[in-house]
Amino acid sequence: MPKFSKASMMKNLNNIILVGTLVLILGLVNWQIYQKEQHIHHGELIYLELAPVDPRSLMQGDYMALRFQISNDVRTALKQRQADEELARTNKQDNDSSDESEANQQWLQLPNSDGFVIVTVEKGNVGKYKALVNTIGKSKDNDIALADNKMRLQYRVRDGMIKFATNAFFFQEGHASVYEAAKYGEFRVNKQGAVLLTNMFDEDLNKLEPQISLQE
Repeated sequence: MPKFSKASMMKNLNNIILVGTLVLILGLVNWQIYQKEQHIHHGELIYLELAPVDPRSLMQGDYMALRFQISNDVRTALKQRQADEELARTNKQDNDSSDESEANQQWLQLPNSDGFVIVTVEKGNVGKYKALVNTIGKSKDNDIALADNKMRLQYRVRDGMIKFATNAFFFQEGHASVYEAAKYGEFRVNKQGAVLLTNMFDEDLNKLEPQISLQE
């Protein structure tokens, strides 16, 4: 029976751990790719209208900065909710002027959070803001989301910005002019309300994509 030194056994053990870690990482990456593919193939289709962005930062070489109109609507609703909650809180206690000023400053910045918004699906599968939802399964607004012409979309608040999947669309360098006509972002929405940006479309809902030259 062959004898193995302690150093040899440790080397073999390290190799086994290394191979196992690589297999685990590859498995997780492939699982995430599979989930994205399923999201794209089976997610419900919706278009969200773009809102004006500072033209100085719109195109950045190989990507364009995005802002959606529904993000502005969600921001307005969250600010109103914040103001209502603050008003309710201050009405329950006596505050001097300095405390009130400090409190007002606190709700100027939206805190990081995740949430859901109900949209009405209009002609051409264009989504329009309907209402905010606090928590799935705990709001009567979920009844609205189940209607045929309603959908529930997930949003995130990060550093005061409202995000639907991403705030940037990446493309091959040199194709910026193709996407200057962008008016809508195409999203795929899964059953959990998670959104995935897939393409950009013009005002007539024509897909924007580089033309392939037959001479190449």
